Amino acid sequence: MTAAILTLAALLGSDAPDLDRASSGQPAIGLDEHVGAPLPLATPFVDSSGAAVTLAQYAGTKPIVLVLAYARCAMLCSVVLHATGDALAAGPLVPGRDYTPIVVSLDPRETPDEAARRQATLLERIGRPGDRAAWPYLVGTDANIHAVADALGFHYAWDPRTEQYAHPAAIFVLTPAGRVAEYLRGVQFPALDAAITRAGRGELTPSAARDLVACFHFDPALRRHGARIQLFFRLGAGAVFLGLASTVIGLLVWERRRRRRG
Repeated sequence: MTAAILTLAALLGSDAPDLDRASSGQPAIGLDEHVGAPLPLATPFVDSSGAAVTLAQYAGTKPIVLVLAYARCAMLCSVVLHATGDALAAGPLVPGRDYTPIVVSLDPRETPDEAARRQATLLERIGRPGDRAAWPYLVGTDANIHAVADALGFHYAWDPRTEQYAHPAAIFVLTPAGRVAEYLRGVQFPALDAAITRAGRGELTPSAARDLVACFHFDPALRRHGARIQLFFRLGAGAVFLGLASTVIGLLVWERRRRRRG
């Protein structure tokens, strides 16, 4: 599943400017790096148990890995969250001890119960089932979500046609003081441990990467990417056909040679 999404993303990558939808009268979707910017730590949220919290409660002593996603997302959100979980589980650093991973839901409609269900799958993925403190999952109002997103330079918008949020695929590493230390873009994060270590030392690391995979449902009715997707499937079908044909021909040749020798 992940490989297929990465392949499709690569095929669509040259059309990345299409993700900026301002020219069509819709809000621009993208990511502006605000390395060094402080997050609004006093912004109130609610955790998966229904308790009122602020980001300040998680800051102060350890770096933070922050993910903006939402449970109802039908596209890359799950891929990004699962990839984050895999990166957290694979590294030597321990969540809760060496850093604090946090999910902030993009969807103001998301309830603590929905957050708890999604959180449970994430905790299982990192081998910490039932330990809500190991990976807090927060929900909040639209204004408070935007306050955090704006501080990060994370631009997203609701698309009423697809009933999905269009937004970049990226995660954020913060210093213990709650400043933006580093942006990790895409749907795989092999450098996450190194970024956490740098953030723990207070280092601020701007990213030179500009490629961005967007968590957005491309509407086939727009035909914006339809031709490219069709080309991808045609090439794939052609490759499969050629492979099968080569195999069949090879077997026929081998069989004829075997009969002559017999």
